[in-house]
Amino acid sequence: MKSSSHRRMFLLALLICYLSLLHFALAGRIPIRYKITGKKTECIYDQFQAREIVTYSVFVIEALHNGKQKASVAFEGPVAGNKGLLTPWQRNQQEDEESQKQNNEDGSLPAGQLGRMTTGREIRTGLISHWPLIKGPNKPQEVFERNFKVDWTYAGESEDLARARGSLLEKAHEEMRTYNLEHKDKGEDAPPLPLHTVVQIRVEPFEETHEITAWGWYRLCVSSDDFHPLIVEMDMRTAERMRGVNPGTGHVYTYEQREYLDEQTSMFGEGGKAVSDAEDGHNAAEDGDFNESKIKLKYMHELTSEIMKTQHDRMNRIRAHSNDAQRGAAEMKWSSKLETFMYVVITGVQVYTMHKWLLGNLLGK
Repeated sequence: MKSSSHRRMFLLALLICYLSLLHFALAGRIPIRYKITGKKTECIYDQFQAREIVTYSVFVIEALHNGKQKASVAFEGPVAGNKGLLTPWQRNQQEDEESQKQNNEDGSLPAGQLGRMTTGREIRTGLISHWPLIKGPNKPQEVFERNFKVDWTYAGESEDLARARGSLLEKAHEEMRTYNLEHKDKGEDAPPLPLHTVVQIRVEPFEETHEITAWGWYRLCVSSDDFHPLIVEMDMRTAERMRGVNPGTGHVYTYEQREYLDEQTSMFGEGGKAVSDAEDGHNAAEDGDFNESKIKLKYMHELTSEIMKTQHDRMNRIRAHSNDAQRGAAEMKWSSKLETFMYVVITGVQVYTMHKWLLGNLLGK
């Protein structure tokens, strides 16, 4: 009887500790959101080593002023720390220009700072001096220059949204066919290719994973295609920092997934056995008594994590559907105003025509 009471007290204590840890875990990380105004670009920078696995993620949370949830995305690099990718002739030319610039400064910088490369100065120098020389059609193999569009406007599972996505893809293919027919003989004089459009099927972040081949600073940029501001979440994460790649998706673990795995490890250990802080047999629960609490606690942890993920996805879908409804209402309102205006104009023309005709008949008599 006494042992059963102790077991229940022990299970209750474990449950309280778990819920306390869960409360702090829920508030442990708040993703950064960026507000991108119309026709503007927002970029984030990070430094990567060669052979690192990097996943970048972009998600348009909301399009303000009844805009569409679509954006232009660019992943580029190394935009700084890229001096080693220059050809010998370009490197010598850059060194001569930098030497001439330092001589012209004539000691205007404080002693010891002349020529010292800070992080900001390194990124600025790479972007202005080196990056324009290594990007473009003849860029080295180590250079990333990914530019495309992502459209979440018709993301969802309904048949209407599926048909809308099909129409959008057909429009993009037709635009590419028209470009090839009009500019196939122009060679280097042809305008740049239209950006490829990725049409998202689900309301979730767009992710891509690449292996970095050259050390340096890389940037992820998101811009709005029209004058409607966007609320965007974007990040870049490496397999080294997140300690692995998710085998189910092929992308680096997200912060939420890494947090979940760390909690599993801290509570149940690497092999799935529960971890106990008490080493003394007199103060620790027996293995037989602990098995039941371990199974229930693990099940509760998995269930809670699944509920959290489901709720997060549901909130994203609700926000997307709300934006669609607001945009549809705004379009209907504009259409109604246009119809009313046309009705007033046509009615005015008819009244004027009838008045002129009647007046002409009366004068004729």
